[in-house]
Amino acid sequence: MRVAVVGGGLAGLAAALELVERGHAVTLLEARPTLGGAVQTLPEREGDPPPPPDNGQHIALGCFEEYLRFLDRIGEGRSYRRQRLSLPVIGEDAGVGAISRSPLSILRYRHLPARERLAVVRVLLALRRAGADDGETFGALLRRLGASDLQIDRFWDVFVRPALNLRADEASAAMGVFTVRTALLGKAAAADVILPAMPLGAMHGEAAGRALEAAGATVCRGRRVESLDEIDADAIVVAVPAAESARLLAEPEPALEPSPIVSVHLLFDRPLLRSPLAALLGSPAHWVFDRGALTGHPPEQGQYLTVVASGVPELLEIRGKALVELMADELTGRLGRAELLWSRVSREPNATVALRPGTQKERRGPVTDRPNVVRAGAWTDTGWPATMEGAVRSGLAAARTIGAMQAGRA
Repeated sequence: MRVAVVGGGLAGLAAALELVERGHAVTLLEARPTLGGAVQTLPEREGDPPPPPDNGQHIALGCFEEYLRFLDRIGEGRSYRRQRLSLPVIGEDAGVGAISRSPLSILRYRHLPARERLAVVRVLLALRRAGADDGETFGALLRRLGASDLQIDRFWDVFVRPALNLRADEASAAMGVFTVRTALLGKAAAADVILPAMPLGAMHGEAAGRALEAAGATVCRGRRVESLDEIDADAIVVAVPAAESARLLAEPEPALEPSPIVSVHLLFDRPLLRSPLAALLGSPAHWVFDRGALTGHPPEQGQYLTVVASGVPELLEIRGKALVELMADELTGRLGRAELLWSRVSREPNATVALRPGTQKERRGPVTDRPNVVRAGAWTDTGWPATMEGAVRSGLAAARTIGAMQAGRA
């Protein structure tokens, strides 16, 4: 069967790889000059420290099993670091606590009073069986189970925000509960932190493109599809963002808002961060990563850091120089004085969809009203948040749906 895959993000790449391995003649059509979709390395500029910055510091968890299998399939199974969950959290006083899946470690979490820590453990255990309604926020559910505003601000948001790209008081309770049960309450390895050790573009889009071509697929970069009618194929996978998917399929656009990610890349003249990554409490700099150390390219002098802010639309409006100053001041004010040598800003206004209460009904499955056309994308109904794992799972589901269609005609 001749199958066209529209979209070269993780969903489209996963679908194309599954289809070509099943023996189909696959053509992948991607509008951009590069593959990888939302997972990209920025074009290199003169003066950038090696390696060039990514469009955000994407991390995964050990429970991202299909995503990790995808990396293995494209030859990048050794391009990440895997470590047990122990997230350093730096408070306003520069004191460091840590979040892990162990109740004992939570009882030692220095950023909450002892009574509040005990309440966090009780809420965590209650989440094993708590009903999750997509009509309420995760924050509202946590409060019903006994969490305080202080606990949500200083514990739950630290864990949930990078997974859902929203605060607990904005995110769907169903997605919040899923995240906690899958990562914190699942098997121990599910909570492992997966950190890329290479530029994202190289270990995703470039590697997947090579793997597809080696398997016999045709990969067309810079090829925008205006209408599905222009595609000559027996089946089509539409693996693009929600609005573009609706346009191509002539469907009503899903009521799904975007949630942005803003990243600021900074080279300081001296080391500031003592760990590969850390969260900052009470700061617009939500997370900071030692990009030089993670990628094996520490600078000859100083430290190369990436600061990430999740789900804060107002940061999109701050001019580049002011944003750099804001984030640099946040780090030096908390971690120590240093001189800024270089900087670069990356803004992704549509980094993920905002899975707020009531959005589950807007997430559509792989089957469409058009014969032999299926959909994919992290925004679709995968049962997962709009993560790299969700994207890969959606591509696999689309490919398997085409296989079922073929079997049904046999």
